[in-house]
Formats: sequence, C-alpha cells, structure tokens
Amino acid sequence: FELAKSKLREITPESPYYPQAVWLIQKVPFKKGIDAYEKQQYEVAISEFSKVPLHGEHYTESQQYLHLINYKILYNQLRISSDNLHDSNSRTYNDSTENEFNYDIVLISKLVDIAEKMDDSKKILESLDVVISGIKYSSSKSQTEDFLMLFGKIVSRNKEKRIHKKALNFLLADFGSLYQQVEIRQKVFQLVGNLKMELM
Repeated sequence: FELAKSKLREITPESPYYPQAVWLIQKVPFKKGIDAYEKQQYEVAISEFSKVPLHGEHYTESQQYLHLINYKILYNQLRISSDNLHDSNSRTYNDSTENEFNYDIVLISKLVDIAEKMDDSKKILESLDVVISGIKYSSSKSQTEDFLMLFGKIVSRNKEKRIHKKALNFLLADFGSLYQQVEIRQKVFQLVGNLKMELM
C-alpha cells in the first residue's frame, strides 16, 4: 500500500493522470483499514479508517467500521468470563454463554449509543440484553434506577417491534421483583403501559 501510495504521489498536478492518482491515494487508508480489520488488528484499523477524508468515497463506510470496532472493543471490555468469577455459584443472565458483565453504567451507555449510531437492530438488541442484565443484577437501588432509565431511553428511541417485544417480555417476566422496588414501581408501570400501546 505504502509503495503504491508513494509512486502515486510522484504524479504532478499537470499530469492528465493526477485526478485519478488523488482518487487512488484517498482509497489507500480505507483499503489498509479493511485489511487490518480482517486481521483483527483493531488499533491499526481505527488509525487507518480515521484517515479517510470527509468527502471521500468510503467515508460513510469507514465511520460504520469505526463504530463496529469501538462496539466490539467495548463489549469485550464489559464481558467477564465465567472463568474469572470468584463466586462459582454467581448468577448469570445468559446460561448458554455463562458470562457476566461489568455493570459500569457509563460504559454500557456508550455501548448503547454506538449500537444506535450504527442503526444495527441486532447490536441494539444485544446492548439491551446487557442493560436488562444490569437491572436484574444491580448492586444498589440507584444503579437499578440508572439502568431502568437507560432501558427507557432505548425503548423510546427505537421503534422496531422486536425491540419493544423483548423489553415488554422482560418487564412482564420480572414484574413481581420489579414491583417490590418502590422507587421504580411507577416507572415500570409507565413503561409497561407505553410498550403495550406501541405493540397494539
């Protein structure tokens, strides 16, 4: 890539091939970014995708790759393998993967934001799973309130029915335990009512 780029830079503005050379030079960071991404060299990929010019042909696609990489890095940062859990009897939300999460509301909020920027319903559903897990296994009342607020934002900002169905199914399945928490009871009632209206 670099050798080709240096050769193209030798073409002067007076040359009839100059516009094509500029176009090819602008493609180099994107191509290098793809190559690094496929090799899972994410830091290199971020560096290369960030070099794609704002008005370049691949700018929008580069931004999507940047969001995807940042999502993957953050998601893996949040996941805690069951091998690393000190308590072998610790509850897990997803028995099939046997993973728990680091319930950092700031990082999980960023995860949700990236998923929504990508406009990827699968990633939004995945991030919603993390938020639901945060509600189920929060360590304090204030943390429960924070996660429920984030849960509500996801529901209000995304109108896809399967997102609403997942949200409603969780609230109804866990309604008993949620209802017992006085500080969130009204919010839970409100969310259930809104979701039922949306799904009618």
